[in-house]
Amino acid sequence: MTSLLERMNLNKMKKAVLLSGLFVITVLLNSFGQSKLPAVPVPFKLYNNLSKEMPDFLSTQEAQKLEQRLRNFEDSTGNQIVVVVTDDLLGYQDWEYATELGQKWGVGQKEKDNGIVFLIKPTGGEGKRKTFIAIGEGLEGAIPDGLTGTIINHDVIPSFQQGEYYNGVNNGVGVLIALANGEYSAEAYEKKANEMSWVDILLTVIFIPIFILVFIFGRRNNGGRGGRTFYGGGFSSGGGSSFGGGSFGGGSFGGGGAGGSW
Repeated sequence: MTSLLERMNLNKMKKAVLLSGLFVITVLLNSFGQSKLPAVPVPFKLYNNLSKEMPDFLSTQEAQKLEQRLRNFEDSTGNQIVVVVTDDLLGYQDWEYATELGQKWGVGQKEKDNGIVFLIKPTGGEGKRKTFIAIGEGLEGAIPDGLTGTIINHDVIPSFQQGEYYNGVNNGVGVLIALANGEYSAEAYEKKANEMSWVDILLTVIFIPIFILVFIFGRRNNGGRGGRTFYGGGFSSGGGSSFGGGSFGGGSFGGGGAGGSW
């Protein structure tokens, strides 16, 4: 008869084989998912337009200006921002695509993980055009998730909605650079972004009375029945480089960041 010790050893072996099999399957699934994502750009670039539907998302001159701005930021700080434009998220959610791409490409400096992936999917119908900014773990203190959502909603999407893509990207990049450099604090930016300009205040003062009058007369004309329903748009929010070397080498992205659609 099989002794208790032998049965225990047999169970341990079965468990070890099972765990090893699960580990192999996990690695293979992860490798398959990673393999679907675009390969690291050669030659090395910080602005990468992978879109076939919108190859002129930025003009040649705009792309060159953006690339130079991103390179200057990397050269002076070691931090790295990569802008990626794509037609297809390959079955990923926007945050997954941006985060996994940052991991696969190794955006940021090794052991500092100070990279940012600015993902833009400008194709599709309303609500299917998406953008997401993924923050490397080394920069999450300077650029927290909530603030990233404010950048998307305040500085990026309004320009995208008008078809002013360069302005949207450049505005977003400008805020990310300023926050990473400590030019102003997260609290100062949040306060500034939420302040109403004098133009906003003036328009509010003018149009609210007009809206009220239109609503009142509209109800009178309709005999007091029914009314008008106004639908507004909304935003959905989620959630190295060797110094100056022109390459990738970091890549630890813990899921920080936020996104939106338009």
